Amino acid sequence: MTDHLLDTNVLLVASAAVEPRFPDVSTQPEGIDVAFEWLRHFRDDPARQMVLDECFGIYKEYQNKLTGQHFGMQVIDFKMRECLRTVPVEYDRDGYGIVPPTLDPIDNSDKKFVAAALNDPSGIHIVNATDSDWRQQRELLQQHDVHVVELLQ
Repeated sequence: MTDHLLDTNVLLVASAAVEPRFPDVSTQPEGIDVAFEWLRHFRDDPARQMVLDECFGIYKEYQNKLTGQHFGMQVIDFKMRECLRTVPVEYDRDGYGIVPPTLDPIDNSDKKFVAAALNDPSGIHIVNATDSDWRQQRELLQQHDVHVVELLQ
């Protein structure tokens, strides 16, 4: 079974399903429903582990955008208790995940996700809802066997 790293935008969009005026979300209602349903199924499936880095840099990013009152963060907290997988990620002095030089074109804020996925490219998939950077870098990521699940097209 594949484990998942969730880009923060997945949590934001899914949270907008229960908080319609959620800041930072300009996704159409159908997209919000797709993200919400995907996250709900992810939460309810104990075979699907959530992946975070051992330093919890990814979790800190979640905390910068969400509180425990938001559906997305409630799912994260549940998965942390029930089925969490941690992987090592090294960070540079600016707080960005360290990736091979060939992956330098990746957005700095996304490098921690890529660095985590590189620990087990066949077993860890990054999940994205609205960030176009993932689509723009698809070919480069595929060259490194990094898989991105696109919830919305």
